[in-house]
Amino acid sequence: MTNLYESNNYDLSFRGILSNNDFKLYTNNDTIIVSNDINFDINADFRSSINYFSASIIGGIAHTILNESKHSNIVIEELEGKIHLVLKNPLTLLNVRGYCEEPKIDNCLITYYLYADINENNLIEFCNSCLKKSFIYNTLKNVINFKIKFILID
Repeated sequence: MTNLYESNNYDLSFRGILSNNDFKLYTNNDTIIVSNDINFDINADFRSSINYFSASIIGGIAHTILNESKHSNIVIEELEGKIHLVLKNPLTLLNVRGYCEEPKIDNCLITYYLYADINENNLIEFCNSCLKKSFIYNTLKNVINFKIKFILID
């Protein structure tokens, strides 16, 4: 291995501004607009940070699995996932009097359904090994209690 900084690190920087109650994060090619931290209104038509966070977790892990499957010559024809988060102390976010405990995501259950030409035990072993290469998962695994299931569909 080399001691070059670039060999061990990839730096990312983004700029964000608050404009008209929306926070806009500027990436190289796009703008990501976050309208709220979390919204308890199921009919809300804007994206909150919890929506993006959930998408980053489930999508990031899915892409790691897909990328690793290409390197391992495993053809994954279909992949679908569900994510369920448990937010502790949500009443603090609603400013309910008497509630001041720190809100946090305590648990994250993800179920992936995959269609691939591989037996289920090998698929589960492969997918679990892919988690070691997922920077999203590795960043969060000691902070959030994860349970991730992989199911082979016929």
